[in-house]
Amino acid sequence: MELSSFEKQINSTILQRGKVYYQKGHVESLEETEDGVWSAAVTGSDDYFVEIGISKKGFVNNYECDCPFDSDLCKHVVAVLYAIRDEKTIALEAAPKNAKKKTKLSFQKLLDNISTDELKAFIVQYSKKNKSFKSDFELFFAEKDENFDIEKQIKDQIRKAIKTYSKHEFIDYGSSGKLARELEKILMQGQYYLSQKNFLYGSLLCMIYIQEVMPVITYADDSNGYLGDAIDSGISLLTDIAVQSPVDLKQKIATYLNKELQQDLYFDYGNFGYDMTDLYAQLCLDLSKIDDFMNFADAAIYKARLDHYDYRSSFFIQIKASILQNGNRIEEAQQLMEQQIHLPKVRKIQVEKAIENGRFEEAKELLAEGIRLAEEAQHPGIIRDWEEILLHIAVLENDIQMVRFFTEKFAIGYSFNSHYYNQWKNTYTPKEWKSIINNKINSIRAKATGEKSSYWKNQDYWLLNEIGPIYIEENMFDKLLAIVQRQTDLETILNYHDHLYKLYPSQLMNLYSPLLDQQAESANKRSAYQRFMDIVFAIFKDIPSGRETLLAQMLHWKMIYRHRPAMMEELTNIMDKINVQGR
Repeated sequence: MELSSFEKQINSTILQRGKVYYQKGHVESLEETEDGVWSAAVTGSDDYFVEIGISKKGFVNNYECDCPFDSDLCKHVVAVLYAIRDEKTIALEAAPKNAKKKTKLSFQKLLDNISTDELKAFIVQYSKKNKSFKSDFELFFAEKDENFDIEKQIKDQIRKAIKTYSKHEFIDYGSSGKLARELEKILMQGQYYLSQKNFLYGSLLCMIYIQEVMPVITYADDSNGYLGDAIDSGISLLTDIAVQSPVDLKQKIATYLNKELQQDLYFDYGNFGYDMTDLYAQLCLDLSKIDDFMNFADAAIYKARLDHYDYRSSFFIQIKASILQNGNRIEEAQQLMEQQIHLPKVRKIQVEKAIENGRFEEAKELLAEGIRLAEEAQHPGIIRDWEEILLHIAVLENDIQMVRFFTEKFAIGYSFNSHYYNQWKNTYTPKEWKSIINNKINSIRAKATGEKSSYWKNQDYWLLNEIGPIYIEENMFDKLLAIVQRQTDLETILNYHDHLYKLYPSQLMNLYSPLLDQQAESANKRSAYQRFMDIVFAIFKDIPSGRETLLAQMLHWKMIYRHRPAMMEELTNIMDKINVQGR
């Protein structure tokens, strides 16, 4: 959309709310941070950060707001769009005609123009007003003061940030993103220590950071994943520092990891514990302390013995085997894998090794036993994994019968899969395939006919789901239309719209018209009206021959639903959109 006329393409309710926010002065700190990228803070019951990209020709390329609003565009973005447009208008009006645009000094050039004494005076003065700046400054230059307590400073900074965004010992959705941004700023100091090869301060910062931030995830709404990303960044930075550190510091980091990883917290809220375990394993290898890791892993496996799923046990067994192999203890590694073959991930490693060495019969035996165990445990996902490997072996052995068996099963035995469908189809000649697929279609039809319809299982709907994708793959669109015409649900029919509207526009319009009237009657809230109008516009755009019918229906809806203001707004918006784009 164009910045000069963005109002035309925004929902009127959101537009009005954003305009009020702008007029009341809620947009603060508006600036063009780089060419074409604008940022601002929008204040209110909560503060939100907005970033908008504007092209040189005045088009809005992208926008982002960290508020929890789940629609495409929020009032905070609208408020900032108003602010940007006014800022640009003021700048243009202030500039004399034919005058060259004055460019602001870059930050680096500005620094070059400031003397050392001026800079020191500013730092002293500003640090008195801004305690956060003072803390950041002291931490940045901590290595200049041998008496500086860096651990206390880091803890204080992190705890202050967490306290700022906590309300009643909870961090809500919007605040979690803001806290994550503050935490990332603290990690930037660790990046600086790494760049200066100050591994001691860098590792201290990361270890304290992980220790302090990790518990926060237990009382925060991190639906957006920002806090998880902030923790991942801390672990990633510690890894970068650890691999370059001297031996004595590696030992300190290894001891820290061993202690922290005793807590289930690291494993229960994401992959944090697994990533830290990978680092601990690498450090134990570097320090020639493989037995230390073995003891640690054994304790973790014992602890996870009662877990319903065996993911954690499998992980530790795999990593134990990897460490043993890397430590040239091959026989121990193989023995371990054989002892734990009942675990799917361990079995998979053994199967892959057998396939790699051409021992297909051994691999098939392992898979057959794996399927039996998975059936007993009622794990259909694992059964499917093993069967896909059996298909892979069948392809390697050119076993056409088994390839056909599994590809047919994977193509239409579960939900439809076009990849396996075409793999199945390609095992036949065109003449053979015609007979095979017709028989399959007849078989599906016979099954549908033999089963009684019920409230839970509509026969025509079930048949369409089963046979519709086959008709699409085989270009049998006349047969697809015939079964689509028996459907009574608009959303179901729309799933096949793209395949049919060019070939059968009038037939589809005959289907759509009464169903659209039903949809108009049943829609009862803003989101339903918006979805409904999106459908109307898509049909209007795709089926020119049905436009007069649709316009007549829209006028009819305007009359009979005039007491539904939200619906009237959405209907007006879609009719305006149609008029703007032309018929």
